[in-house]
Amino acid sequence: MLNWVQLVTTPTADTPGTCILLHFDNQRYVFGNIAEGTQRAMVQRKVALNKAENLFLSGVINWQNAGGLMGTILTIADVLASAKENQDENAKKKKNKAGLAADNVMSRLHIHGGKNLAYFLATSRRFIFRKGLPLRPEEIRHDPRLGEQQNNEPDFKDSNINVWYMPIESSNSRPTTSRKRSHEEFSEQVESGSRRNQTPSSDADENQKLVETVVTQMFDSDWTMDALVETTLHQAKLPAKLFVRDEKGHIQVYSGPMPGGNEPVPDIPVLVRQPWPGAMVEALPPTTPSTQSICYIVKGHDRRGRFNPKEAEKHGVAKPDYKFLTMGQNVTGKDGAVVTPQMVLEPNVLGKGFAVVDIPDASYIESLVKRAEWSTEEIMKGIHVIFWLLGPGLVNDPKLQEFMTKMSSMRHIVTSSDNCSNRISLESAATQAYKLHCIDPERFPLPIFDNERSLLNTLVPSTSAYEVGRTGKTVQFAPQFLHQDDKVVPFPDIKMLAMADTSKELREEVQQLAEQARTKISNPELLEKIESVESDIPNRDAEVITLGTGSALPSKYRNVSATLVRVPGYGNYLFDCGENTLGQLRRVFGNELPELLRDLKAIWISHLHADHHLGTAGVIRAWHDATSKSEEMVKSKLVVASHVHMLDWLREYADVEDYGHERLLPVEFKNWDSVTKAGRPRIFTAKEIEAFGVARIDACFVNHCHGALATVFTWPSGLKVAYSGDCRPSDAFARMGRGATLLIHESTFDDELGGDAVAKKHSTMSEAIDVGRRMGARRILLTHFSQRYQKIPILEEHFEVRAEEGDEARTEEKAKLDEVILVAFDYMRVRLGDFRKAQAFLPAIQKLFEDVETQ
Repeated sequence: MLNWVQLVTTPTADTPGTCILLHFDNQRYVFGNIAEGTQRAMVQRKVALNKAENLFLSGVINWQNAGGLMGTILTIADVLASAKENQDENAKKKKNKAGLAADNVMSRLHIHGGKNLAYFLATSRRFIFRKGLPLRPEEIRHDPRLGEQQNNEPDFKDSNINVWYMPIESSNSRPTTSRKRSHEEFSEQVESGSRRNQTPSSDADENQKLVETVVTQMFDSDWTMDALVETTLHQAKLPAKLFVRDEKGHIQVYSGPMPGGNEPVPDIPVLVRQPWPGAMVEALPPTTPSTQSICYIVKGHDRRGRFNPKEAEKHGVAKPDYKFLTMGQNVTGKDGAVVTPQMVLEPNVLGKGFAVVDIPDASYIESLVKRAEWSTEEIMKGIHVIFWLLGPGLVNDPKLQEFMTKMSSMRHIVTSSDNCSNRISLESAATQAYKLHCIDPERFPLPIFDNERSLLNTLVPSTSAYEVGRTGKTVQFAPQFLHQDDKVVPFPDIKMLAMADTSKELREEVQQLAEQARTKISNPELLEKIESVESDIPNRDAEVITLGTGSALPSKYRNVSATLVRVPGYGNYLFDCGENTLGQLRRVFGNELPELLRDLKAIWISHLHADHHLGTAGVIRAWHDATSKSEEMVKSKLVVASHVHMLDWLREYADVEDYGHERLLPVEFKNWDSVTKAGRPRIFTAKEIEAFGVARIDACFVNHCHGALATVFTWPSGLKVAYSGDCRPSDAFARMGRGATLLIHESTFDDELGGDAVAKKHSTMSEAIDVGRRMGARRILLTHFSQRYQKIPILEEHFEVRAEEGDEARTEEKAKLDEVILVAFDYMRVRLGDFRKAQAFLPAIQKLFEDVETQ
C-alpha cells in the first residue's frame, strides 16, 4: 500500500499555518494547523478530503491555528453529501455481486485537538449546521502519559496508524478556574432561552458533555426545515415567516399586523419553522483560554515480511498452501512436519512514521524536551522525521538546536512564519491578477509576495542545520522509504503561467482594447469634463478595495466576501469579512498592513453565513496586535456592527481566546419596524465621530436568511456607502439608500439564472443594478459572484459623460446621467473619482474572459 506524508501548506500570507497530509490508499489524515486559507490551498493543490475521517489539530486551540476548521468541515460535509447522493443513485441502478451497494463514503468525522476544541466548535452552532455527518471532537484534556504508571500504548489506533498525543504546557501558564453549570442549569437555560445562569457549579466533566452534545446536534440531528411549531405572535422571534391555520385548519402565511407597528396586535397563535437545535442553545457554559499545545507522534503498523517461496519449497509446502502461510496460518509440509509462517516469511518490516511538534513560543521548550516519549524505544523506533511548527524567533533557539542535535538520526523539517518564504501559494488567483494588471495596472496591482523573505519580512535561510519546510515536500514510507524532494512545488512564474493560459491572438486583441481605453482616459478635455461633473461627489479620493468577490466557499480565482473602503481623513471600513480576509489584506498591503489596521475603524457583518464572517476574529486579533504597541492606540476601540447573534458569537469566542474583544464597540441590530423593515439607526456623537469617522449606520432586514441585513454608512462629509450583503432585491434597502454615493451589491447569478437567484435568495446582475437606480446611486459595484464560473457578467460600456457642466438637475436625475457600473475582482483597487477610468477597460476585461469555461 502506498503511504506518504506531505506538506500541503507552509506559512505564507494566504496560508498562515502548516498543514500536513498523511496518505494511505484507503484513507487520508490531516495533521498540524487548519488555519484560514487551508481549504482554498487544498483546492489549488487538488487535495481531496473525502477520505479524511480524522483531523489532528496541533498547537493551542485558537483562531491562528484552527480558523479554517469551520469552513473545512462545511466543505467536507457538502462533498460527502454529494458523494452519498451519487452513490445512492448508482446503487439503485446497479448492485454488486452480494446484492448490496458498495459503501465508499466515510460515515463520520473525528477531530482531535487540545482543550477547548469542543467549545471552539460549539460557538459556531448558530451558523454551521449539516445533517448526516456524525462529528466527534476528541478533546485531549489530560496528559495520557502523566503519572506513575507509564502507558506506552497509542492514544489513537486504526488499521493504518498509531498516534501518541503529546500535550505540552507553557512554563508561564497559571492554573485558572471558571464557573461551570450543572446539567439541570444548562437544560433550564436551553428550554427557556435565558442568558447565562449565575448559579455556581464546578462539574467540568458534565459541562464538557453538554458542549459535546451541542456539537453532535450541529452535524447529526434529525431536524427538518419544514417542521412547524406553535407559539404566539408576541413570543415569535422576528424576523421570521409566520403561518396561521384558517377556519378549515389549512396552513396559510400570516400577513396581518406585526408587533412593533403603530396599531395594536392581538397575541394570536401562530406557527413558525422549528429552528435547528444549535440555535436554541443561547449560551454555552463558560470556559477560559487554554495554554496547552498538542504535538503528535505518528507511526504505521509493522508489515508482515515477504513470502519466500524457496524456503517454502525447501520445507516441502505444496503451492496451494502458500496462501495460508501468507495469511498467518500453519500448514503441513513434507513428512507431515508443521511449517509456520515465521519459517517462510522474511522478518517483519518495521512501521515508519514522523512527529509533529508545535511550539508557540520559548516557554514551551522545557516541557517538550522533557517528554518521556523521546526516550521510549517502543514509541520512537521507526520515527524518521520531525515536522517542527515553530512560533516566531524560535528557529535558532539554542535549546531546540541542542535537542535537534541529540536527535540527529532524524530529518528535522522546520516551518515558521520567519523562515518560510512568503511565496505565491494560490497560483490561479495570482495568474488572473497578472492578466488584469496587464490591462489596467493602476486598478489591478499585483499581489505582494517574496520568494526570499518570510511573512515576517526576514530573510529565508539558504543553509541551516535543519531543512526548511517547503510546500509539496513528501516523505514516502511504503513501499520504500524515500525523501521525494522532486514533489516540492516550485516558485510559480506568474507571467509564464498567464502567457501559457492565453493564446497569442487573444492577448493581442485584449491589449488593443486596453490601449484604446488608455487613449480615452488620457483625453484632457474629457478629464476636465469628468472633474466638473463629479465635483459634487464627496470624498472622490475614497478607495474601494475588493478583497473577496466570490460566494459560498473560496475558489481558485475568488475568495469569499470582503470589501474594504478607505476614506482619507476618516479611516478604513470593512464590509463583511469572509475566511482569510486577513490573508487578502496581506497580499494587497504587504508591510503596510500594520498601518492600515491601525486606521481600521469599523467592521460590518451582513449576516451569519460562514462565507461572510469567518475572517472576523482573525482581523480583530491583527487589529488588536497592531494597536497594542502604542500607549495612545491601546485605548482605541473598533466598531463591529451586525445582527445581535454575530455579536453574541464574538462575545462567546472570547472565552476561547483573548483576541481583543474587550476593545470592541458593538453596534447591534435586532429589532425592526414591521412596515419599513428598518432597524433603529446608530447615530454617533461628536466624540464618537472623532474616534470612528462615520456619523451614522442604518440597517434594514432583507430576504436571505434569519438576521440578514443591508446597511448604509454615512460620513459627516455626506459620503454614503450602501452595502447589500446577500439578499433578494429589497424595496426597504432601496429606500434607505436613497442618494447613496456608492452601492456595493451582490450579483451572484447571471440574468439567465433568475430562477436560481429566487430559489437561493440572491440577486441577478440586472436586479442589483435596478436597486442602485432606485436609490439614485452615483456608483454601483457588483460583487459576490457564483464560484461556478470565472467569467464576468456582460455590461455595456457607456463611457459618455452625459451631465453637462453647470447642470442644475435634481440629484436623482443627475445620478441617472452620471451612473457608472463596475464588476469587482479580488485585489481590485479603485477610487470613487476613478470609476469612469476603470469603466473604460471593461471591453478589454470582458474579451479576456469571454471564452472562459466554468471552473
